[in-house]
Amino acid sequence: MIRCVVCGCSRLDSQGYKCALCGGPLGVRTERCHITEDTKARLLANAEKLKTFGVTLEEQKLLGKSFGDVCGGIALALAVAESLNSGILHRLILYLREIGIPQEEILRLRLDEPEHISDLLSTDESEDHGSETRFGQS
Repeated sequence: MIRCVVCGCSRLDSQGYKCALCGGPLGVRTERCHITEDTKARLLANAEKLKTFGVTLEEQKLLGKSFGDVCGGIALALAVAESLNSGILHRLILYLREIGIPQEEILRLRLDEPEHISDLLSTDESEDHGSETRFGQS
């Protein structure tokens, strides 16, 4: 499936070549994820646990040109089951939050539609705040 590399949306604009939500470029799921070095390090440090969710990480060597010089780098690509059931996706999102991955970086992993990911994250935040209130009052 093709998704936006910025927000994870799978909907295309009217011309069919950009993201309908944010206008970002599209990429296949096996293409590198445009995430920060910190997020990349956190994901790699937790690679074994991520496999239990059906997510495997691949490091890919990049070659690019900058002012005529060839420069290299390492990119991270996620291999994710084509469709995660909602329970596994929800647990995966919770785990990513637990290891300190920010929401905008979770969206860039292209796990599902950004609205669905945001809904899962906001549901978890409201449950967290509700439990803090309940426990704080007892």
